[in-house]
Amino acid sequence: MSDDAADLSLTELLPLLERRRLSARELVTDCLHRIDAAEPVVRAFVTRTPELALEAADRADHARATGAGTGPLAGVPVAVKDVFLTRGILTTAGSQILANYVPAEDAAVWERLAAAGAGLLGKTTTHEFAYGTASAPTSNPWDSRRTPGGSSGGSAAALAGRMVPVATGTDTGGSLRIPAAACGVCSLRSAQGRVSRFGVIPLSPSFDVAGPMARRMLDVSLLMRVLAGHDPRDTGSRDEPVPGYPTSPPSDLRGVRIGLPIAMSWQQVDDRIATVCREALGLLTAQGAELVEIENPPSAAVVLAKQYGVFDTINETEAHQIHDALVAHSHLYTPQVRDRVQKGEQISSERYDEALRLRRQWSAEWRALMTRHRLAAVAHPTIDAPPPIIDVHGPPQGPRIRLSVPWSIADFAALSVPAGLDNRGLPVGLSLATLPEWEADLLGLGILIDEELQLWRHGPPC
Repeated sequence: MSDDAADLSLTELLPLLERRRLSARELVTDCLHRIDAAEPVVRAFVTRTPELALEAADRADHARATGAGTGPLAGVPVAVKDVFLTRGILTTAGSQILANYVPAEDAAVWERLAAAGAGLLGKTTTHEFAYGTASAPTSNPWDSRRTPGGSSGGSAAALAGRMVPVATGTDTGGSLRIPAAACGVCSLRSAQGRVSRFGVIPLSPSFDVAGPMARRMLDVSLLMRVLAGHDPRDTGSRDEPVPGYPTSPPSDLRGVRIGLPIAMSWQQVDDRIATVCREALGLLTAQGAELVEIENPPSAAVVLAKQYGVFDTINETEAHQIHDALVAHSHLYTPQVRDRVQKGEQISSERYDEALRLRRQWSAEWRALMTRHRLAAVAHPTIDAPPPIIDVHGPPQGPRIRLSVPWSIADFAALSVPAGLDNRGLPVGLSLATLPEWEADLLGLGILIDEELQLWRHGPPC
């Protein structure tokens, strides 16, 4: 059993651990062996903490052997994106500015995982300050010439490379969904405020979301049951009951309507990616769902246009506000991120306020459109092209955010689920998005596709 443990999903691992058919130490050891084999090429980790993962494993094994109570993730190793504070452990946010920063407290996400019994295996790479989609120097386990996406690229690559069963990430304009699609794993951008952002190094508070990543969508649902909940330390935290996240796929989708925003999200998409996504949607229609082509909301021409840039205006303004205190260290930024941070300095308060107004309008229009078409969700490819080939001589470049940003602006829940492999042998991600209050049902749709295709059973060829 220990020879295969690193390849198993969390859903498969937990009963084996609970019945003591597999020890947590065996699981961690197998993950460490996989890291030793893959990390020289993939480079998913900034900091490795094998001793912490092994200590948590030994505690879990002892508790199970003595009949003591254990948390729901007892002994499970976790990789944490390096924007989450971890007490006593280096937290760099991928920047030389924080090269020696060791926090004195934990992020709420890591607090909850640790309280559930998980062990920290290490901190994963991120695009500097989560401000991009490349996550250098990490490569994609499916094709080491390509980027894993970002900014949560290290977590996605570690999952795809079978180095760890579950991980964490953040999403501002797509930083959970984009690397999940690029690396063939699962993620959920939950409703903003569902998971506490306390202790997360911010990029844009209007858009930032913290959340889970895993190889299997059932695992994402399980992790949400651990991570979701009110936290008064996060001023944007939702003070409401946690949704009933599903433990199995729905069996009957009759009456479920899925919107396809053709003009917004299916045009100018790589044909091979679009084909795989269409085939995956066939799994929903086979269970009774109906696909409905829908129009753009009225404000799309303004909200999504680069010359107005609702997302960019808000993101750049807030990023500049956050990083203004670090201006004395500007020489330590990479030129790419320094330029992005400085853009916010030129944005007037009037333009920022107008962008916030347009954001509210966009959200209201999407709510109306969902009601008018009686939609349960909206579907399209997560990214519009294969992950770019890494150019070691230029600034890091990742997939475009144009398909993921609309749901960040709308404050919808959105996931990326593996839809299959294209004829290049690369994984393809399908995005599903819906109203925040329907988040649990959205996960159910993702679980149905994932359990039918079971890409989580098939790792990268190398």
